[in-house]
Amino acid sequence: MSYILIEENLFRSLMGRVLNQLADVKYQFSETDYWMTGKEACEFLNISQGLLNALRKSNILFHCRIKEIYHYKRAEVYRMKTDMDRELVESGAILGDCRIINSEAEAIENSNY
Repeated sequence: MSYILIEENLFRSLMGRVLNQLADVKYQFSETDYWMTGKEACEFLNISQGLLNALRKSNILFHCRIKEIYHYKRAEVYRMKTDMDRELVESGAILGDCRIINSEAEAIENSNY
């Protein structure tokens, strides 16, 4: 595994700017783009149908049922994705099993050399 060293303050600043841009985007949709199917929501959020069902049942994600098919507000799904990404950044669990390196000493300690 290789590391890219970047000062923590710069990294957090860059990630904050990216996440703020996502949160500040004003989503303007036509009537046909207002709702998202369950399949689209699962793919966008990268979650299983079971987890989506649990979010719906616990009223965490706004939904509407039309002819036995659940639909989700696109803006709500986008908000949830932004929140999930922010939690990943804050927890240090970015890029799966990788983690944030806070100092040069920590990077050297974790290197394979």
